Amino acid sequence: MTTTYGIFYNGQAGNGQAATVAHQTAQALSNHGIESQLLTTPGIPRAIALIKQTLPQLSALIVIGGDGTLNVAMTALIQAEAHIRIGVIPMGTVNNFATRYQLPTDPQAAIELICTQPATQAVGMLVCNQRRAVVSSLTFGNLADISNEVRQSEKQRFGKLSYLYRAIRHIGHNKSLPIRYQFKHEGSHTLKTWFCLITTTKSVGGHVYSASAPGKMHISLLNNIGWRQVIPYIWFALTGNLQNSKAITQLTATSARITSATGQAVTTRIDGDPAVKLPIELTYLTDRFELIVPTVIE
Repeated sequence: MTTTYGIFYNGQAGNGQAATVAHQTAQALSNHGIESQLLTTPGIPRAIALIKQTLPQLSALIVIGGDGTLNVAMTALIQAEAHIRIGVIPMGTVNNFATRYQLPTDPQAAIELICTQPATQAVGMLVCNQRRAVVSSLTFGNLADISNEVRQSEKQRFGKLSYLYRAIRHIGHNKSLPIRYQFKHEGSHTLKTWFCLITTTKSVGGHVYSASAPGKMHISLLNNIGWRQVIPYIWFALTGNLQNSKAITQLTATSARITSATGQAVTTRIDGDPAVKLPIELTYLTDRFELIVPTVIE
């Protein structure tokens, strides 16, 4: 039986270099006796449909891009209930997933890793509403809304400071919302939430902000933001450190149902992109995918 790898890529990833890397990957696989099929199409729904349609023909799926591109591929696998080896060539603006599993960020090194496959590791995945993957993070609240206001040019020029500036301008103008968090074994809690960050790992953007909790999602709530919380908030924005602050609530869970206690519309962002509105149901699936890695890590 012929071994065929799918190569899914976002043509805009890596400043438009993803297509070049995709063809380099196909050539490298061919040199190792592996056939490949390039998978790319504009629009998330069409991309998900393309991957799902092609999966029966594939022995593995290679994803070129950042967490957003990974989200599309993982969502397709979840919807298709498919179990297949995954290889990742990080080329996005955000590569939290690749950082977590110590994947090489140099494209040629990542291609070599996939071709030689020194190890595979079973990795978990957070799923929203049983339909959409959460590769790195799910957010909602005022800070998530603020990120919509920051222009790409501002991010490139000022980095995190562009978000900090916008957020400080919102202090005192946007109030916390009462959000209900329901957990399978810990009951229900209604908590004031100015911003909610839910992640699949203990770090985001290279910042470790929580203790390890294997097989669980990390939930961090910024309860309120006013002038008294400016210093803790600035520290959080610049370092990612959420610990040792009374304005922060931290939780871990394997599953959760999250709703707006007032019925007010609240939109989430998944892996940086606008997503579904509350209510949402989140479930952490352990050992969901087999990932090609340099070495197995905890």
